[in-house]
Amino acid sequence: MVGVAGPLSRRSPGAARRFIAGYSLGLLVGGTVIALFAAAVAEGLGSALPIRWRELAAGALLVGVGVADVLNRTPHVMRQVPQDYARALEPGWRGLIWGVDLGLLFTTQKTTSLIWGALVATMFLNPSAAPVFLVGMVVASVVGTALGTALNHVPGRAFLSGERMFIRTVRILSGIVLICLGLLQIA
Repeated sequence: MVGVAGPLSRRSPGAARRFIAGYSLGLLVGGTVIALFAAAVAEGLGSALPIRWRELAAGALLVGVGVADVLNRTPHVMRQVPQDYARALEPGWRGLIWGVDLGLLFTTQKTTSLIWGALVATMFLNPSAAPVFLVGMVVASVVGTALGTALNHVPGRAFLSGERMFIRTVRILSGIVLICLGLLQIA
């Protein structure tokens, strides 16, 4: 979102502030929906399965998403937030809709499976932390976007030319970390 808000802040600082405000609110709404769902699932898992079964399930899922990352098959929906909104909506509403969409986690592309690993580990191993974790993740995302916009950090051509290699490297490292964590959980 910094890539959208950064250029917008150069053209119209007020529009950029409205976009960030809408985006922040949208992320909170989308993140709250997922947090409530995750909390309900986590609570059900916590009461239905003994801890050792949850550890094994979490470990297997962590290894699974880690292998997917190493094989360059990070699980995600192959779509971006609809770009038509950029032209049709005012900045605040555009930010709100994009924020909700991204806050739902399941409706856009992912670079790595780290978010899935963190969600699995939280839900299976510490169910009471699921809502706190997700709200913290949303807050971190909002702060990161706001700081990136304020600092006007939009990747330059030098970074973009190496972006595929960078993403591939990060995905492999993510996969290795997730596999190691999953195996530790199973052991």
